[in-house]
Amino acid sequence: MKRLFSFVFAFLFSTGAFSAQLMDETTYRTAFQERVQWAIAQLDTSTRANFNVIAARYASGNDIALADSMLIEVLREPSGDMFWMFPCIGTYLTGKDKMSAEAKAAVRYAWKTYAPSRGDTENHWAMYYATLFLAAEQWPDLPGSEWYNGRSSDENRIESREYLFAWAKLTTTRGQGEFDSPDYLAEYMIAVALLAGHAQDPEVKQLGTMLADYFLADFAVEHLNQQYGGGHSRIYERNLMDYKTSTSTPYAYFYFGAGDPVFSGWILYPLLAGYEMPYILYLIANDRDQPYLHKERKRVRHNIRYGPELNPPVYKTTSMTRDYVFGSLHGGLLQPIQQLTWSVRFNTGQPHPIIFGLHPYWSIREIGTFFPEEVKPSMAGITASKATYNNPDKWTGGSYYEYTFQQKNTLLVLYDIPVGTTSNHIDGFFPASLDERLIDKSGWILCKAGDTYVGWYPLQPGEWSVEYELRNQIWNQGTGTTESDGTLPLRNYRLRSWKLQNGYVVEVRCKDEIGSFDKFCQALRKRIPQAQLQPGQVSVSYQNLDGERLEFAFPDQRKLNGKIIDYSRFKLFDGPFLQADVDSQMLTVEYKDLKRIYNFKTLTVTE
Repeated sequence: MKRLFSFVFAFLFSTGAFSAQLMDETTYRTAFQERVQWAIAQLDTSTRANFNVIAARYASGNDIALADSMLIEVLREPSGDMFWMFPCIGTYLTGKDKMSAEAKAAVRYAWKTYAPSRGDTENHWAMYYATLFLAAEQWPDLPGSEWYNGRSSDENRIESREYLFAWAKLTTTRGQGEFDSPDYLAEYMIAVALLAGHAQDPEVKQLGTMLADYFLADFAVEHLNQQYGGGHSRIYERNLMDYKTSTSTPYAYFYFGAGDPVFSGWILYPLLAGYEMPYILYLIANDRDQPYLHKERKRVRHNIRYGPELNPPVYKTTSMTRDYVFGSLHGGLLQPIQQLTWSVRFNTGQPHPIIFGLHPYWSIREIGTFFPEEVKPSMAGITASKATYNNPDKWTGGSYYEYTFQQKNTLLVLYDIPVGTTSNHIDGFFPASLDERLIDKSGWILCKAGDTYVGWYPLQPGEWSVEYELRNQIWNQGTGTTESDGTLPLRNYRLRSWKLQNGYVVEVRCKDEIGSFDKFCQALRKRIPQAQLQPGQVSVSYQNLDGERLEFAFPDQRKLNGKIIDYSRFKLFDGPFLQADVDSQMLTVEYKDLKRIYNFKTLTVTE
């Protein structure tokens, strides 16, 4: 009966959270704890022997003897590197006061004998050093012979601590490298929430808490009813198409109280660690009564080769309303393999409420830029783990030959693709769930999704095709097919253009902003972009629905009403809710009369 009550309570308080009526803090805290108990109840009666089930059993106290035996079993043959480290130490810290001496000994022995890889990405290192730090604190004063890497407890603790503070400084001065990823928010939250909940060192504990707030604040300002909007450093194709399969979606449900109940093991350890989000972030994530513009500066993942700068800047623009979130990166190849340069997401048309475009580029140069392995043989390893990478029909990826200019809810995108480039075409994704998709004689493609209206003006001719959703989805492979056996659902329309000098204009409005869809269409028919499309000379001029004149010359000459737009002046965060200067190690969070100031230099939070 208790489990049923927990589910019903969580459901009632979560599904209404995205309405105009926001919860007071007491109600929010109560509902959050009910959601935590519901999460534990999803696992603590299972007999599957894995860390998540074991941790849930320790948390609820349900058959500790069984949990002990399961833990000993899963530790017999460790695997998974840092993806083993965090559930192992998370489970241990959850249950160490309840588990048997034999189970404790099995955990200790595993950290002595199993040598996990540190990996090669920012999320790998965050998880690796956060969990190694916690393990070193749990078993202090041991010599190197008792650790898999031959270093003593003190050496492991000190090295991990130094990395965590260096990473925090880089993040709060120049931004994340794997930034704003619907699929990798979870890895960062796991690392820092475990520190927030379990670190014995008070400074590391405070750092973990502040970073957890920082990452959720970053998500909150680009969040729309469980969707992570804007441009992304990394996203898998399956999750791009269906946002509910992204690991960020449970964070929106549990911490923001947004949308329908959705659970994943990727949120279990932050919940069990006891990390609780500040109430102000709940308000920011859910209040969409007023439209707003938010800008950010992030950093490119380490350029190991081929670049004069280790971490070039990334400039982001996001326009938010109650009906849609429309955002973009400034362009260029900013992350390997899984970049999403721009998108507009809306509230209706599930499971694919998104329109976006890309140049599906791939190359040895891209891989060599970001990965330390020998360049020539690296392609085989990449395509083995990321099967869509060199597929010309893929739906994720950045390009050296794609740049953008966004002004509020207007976006210009230009391409200047050299002859001989891999994937010598550009593509646009239009979901089949749109209420309307009109190919207008003016040249505009006019789309309606509920109260959201999208206009797309191609600068070059293209051809349409249809794609059906595969019955069995695999997370790292293609998700659609042009052939159907008659039972597959129609997923999207693909607009493909083979012209190498190319581009398009995208306008997005909602009913609150412009009135009817017919009025939106009539207004766009009067506004035709003027473009120059020659190799080395690609540009477009356009007067948008607000009467603003946008001029954009590939790759980075942007003018608004005749005034040069200088992206280098972007702050780390610049919007109505978040403010942070580059190099400041500060973050100011504001909502109406509430304010929190995070000072990462002094590890203090003031209100």
